[in-house]
Amino acid sequence: MSKRLFKQVVVGGTFDYIHKGHVLLLDCVLSLGNKVIIGLSSDSFLEEIGKCVDHNYKQRFELLRSYLKTKGALGRCSIFELKDRYGPALFPKSVTIVVSEETQIFADECNLIRFSMGLTPLVKVVVPLVYAEDGERISSTKIRNREIDSKGQLLCSGRKGTP
Repeated sequence: MSKRLFKQVVVGGTFDYIHKGHVLLLDCVLSLGNKVIIGLSSDSFLEEIGKCVDHNYKQRFELLRSYLKTKGALGRCSIFELKDRYGPALFPKSVTIVVSEETQIFADECNLIRFSMGLTPLVKVVVPLVYAEDGERISSTKIRNREIDSKGQLLCSGRKGTP
């Protein structure tokens, strides 16, 4: 195993569909951390925040695990059931957190909480959003709605002027 920049890196998400944005996020995490902790949103947490998904926790766990396996990274990754917004980011050990431009506010909130707990702040790495052909960010919601595919390409029903 090659030496990476950080001992431990955390990231969190729903990962209902592993799309191009998730690939960028996960690949960044894998390139930065010797040990990677992935917080995967629990079904109950998603229900609590009103987020709809096509896949239950077990299915999303397997999708994520399959992706990590293709990268040869299973041995250094742990998937943690995320029951709130912060999960492993509030663990006492000093870690690095990787977030998207859209979710970096959560890293800032984590650091405020960590400060109040007397913990060292997280190192925050922000990954840019990935955009679809229509110029909007790629999201599982747009995939679920059959507007785009996992690479951000418009599907026939999503093209303007197409029935």
